[in-house]
Amino acid sequence: MHMLADVYYQTMRDLRARFRMPVWIFLSLFQPIIWLLLFTQIFQSLSQLPQLGTASYLQFFAPGVVVMTVIFGSAWAGMGMLQDIDMGILSKMLATPVTRPSIIIGRVISAMVMLVIQAILIFIIAVIMGVRLATGVPGVLLSIVIISLLGLGLAALSNGLALLLRRQEPLIAAINFIALPSVFLSSAMMPAQLLPAWLNTLRHFNPVDYAVVGVRDLVLQGYVWSDLWTCLLVLLAWSAAGITFGALMFRSKAE
Repeated sequence: MHMLADVYYQTMRDLRARFRMPVWIFLSLFQPIIWLLLFTQIFQSLSQLPQLGTASYLQFFAPGVVVMTVIFGSAWAGMGMLQDIDMGILSKMLATPVTRPSIIIGRVISAMVMLVIQAILIFIIAVIMGVRLATGVPGVLLSIVIISLLGLGLAALSNGLALLLRRQEPLIAAINFIALPSVFLSSAMMPAQLLPAWLNTLRHFNPVDYAVVGVRDLVLQGYVWSDLWTCLLVLLAWSAAGITFGALMFRSKAE
């Protein structure tokens, strides 16, 4: 019970800090809308391609926007940890009776809460813009599970990198090195059949692509369980790896 209370306190502490920044909330919610409006116009000509699986690029791209939002949101989760390190808050917290794992668990959970809220809002906006969900509300809930596993691993990885690197400059460089290529090495923007052969091979080693495929199946086709089980297993392994890395860095680098 003490552990759960500490996790709750750490989660609420981080959420309150986020909600005290209205500009950050506005920009983090507005950016996916820009993606939906801008990219669907840029790639509108792709709607004529049979590989798209739909007559609307918006219908194809909306699941990619949901996953992209999770990537860029969770990848920056470590910045809060870095701020606590720079301000000496982490050192003071470690001197209290608070359970050590709750410090990083609370941060990861708060990042996931924000990302789930963002994902739900994007689904609502996409439906308003004309996207039809093949699986309805149950499919949205399963999509939330999929992107939560992706974001969980990435948020834990980001916090682990913050503890390892200890400075903003290398952390920002590491985040950009991970987040941007992971999007372009996936089928988020383009059908896999249209990707170059080498890129199509690399995407099979990219957990982001499994999330994109899983969410897109739920939006376009329905419950394609062969894809969904593979997606869930890969993302479970990814989240476990991210949590393990974050925990190891916290145990060895937190002071």
